[in-house]
Amino acid sequence: MSRPTIAVVIVNWNSRDDVLAALRSLRAQTDPDVQVVVVDNGSTDGSAEAIAREFPEVQIVETRENLGFAEGCNRGISATRSDWVFLLNNDATAEPGCIARLRESAEAAPADVGMLQTLMVFTARPTHVNSSGVVMHETGQVVDRHFAQPVETALDAGPPFCPTGGAALYRRDMLERMRLPTGYLSRDFFMYYEDVDLGWRCRLAGYRVEFVPEARVHHRFGGSARRRGSTFTFTQCRVNRIATQVQNASLGFALRTARVSLADLLTVWRDEGPRPILRLLGRFPSLLRNRLRVSRLATTSRREIERTWFTEPMIVMPDPELPDRDG
Repeated sequence: MSRPTIAVVIVNWNSRDDVLAALRSLRAQTDPDVQVVVVDNGSTDGSAEAIAREFPEVQIVETRENLGFAEGCNRGISATRSDWVFLLNNDATAEPGCIARLRESAEAAPADVGMLQTLMVFTARPTHVNSSGVVMHETGQVVDRHFAQPVETALDAGPPFCPTGGAALYRRDMLERMRLPTGYLSRDFFMYYEDVDLGWRCRLAGYRVEFVPEARVHHRFGGSARRRGSTFTFTQCRVNRIATQVQNASLGFALRTARVSLADLLTVWRDEGPRPILRLLGRFPSLLRNRLRVSRLATTSRREIERTWFTEPMIVMPDPELPDRDG
């Protein structure tokens, strides 16, 4: 049998220096046999031109406008035909052996393993973990697993609930099966929680995640928050957390976490007024249609996923030498 093919999809918006560094790290791989697609979301900083000059082998998909991370990924995935798709943040760089380790794991993966999570470390302090995947709490909130902890604490960890879309490998067959009318990653999320939504519905359909700590990625972390502002980031996370529950959670879980959801909505109202909440309400018909589609594909009950994977919140003391979680 031939080795599984891999395509790398990077979504870029006005981050020329970062995306060039990401592409240089892919060119330096010990296993460089990958298709690379950069989706440029209407950058005005010369990103597309710089990529074309330095990396003529890279396919550039220009959207002419900022469609968001989710739809950018959709456009990139649609431009590929590989067995697996590696989503990589534009402010991340892959260590030289990353693709080789991922390909080995993909080749050995059983058919029900549809997602592979890399070990993401901070670019500024690579001895500490940025993410080893996503953990869902009983409150309905999600966190990056092993965030700000020494790398050694993550090396023997099992699978996370789902991967973080900043550096994860997805099986093509799974993506095609789980594709919604709103895309592989639902474009309605724009950015934030779209990877949680994808991972949650894949879990419901019986797909598993494997953690590949030998595949390591350095992440500058917080670039989107710095460019867009923390209020935008917090609002997107709070609104999209609720949208993710509408599509994927059991009614009981939604009721148990209603206090957190209400608090989030009140905070959004305080920070940005009613518009984000009204936009969320306008998304409900699409979210409910997607929920029905997820239900038809599900092989595991929503309650079983919640009992198995959702954990009690852990208190982690911040490290003053590390960047803040919220960017």
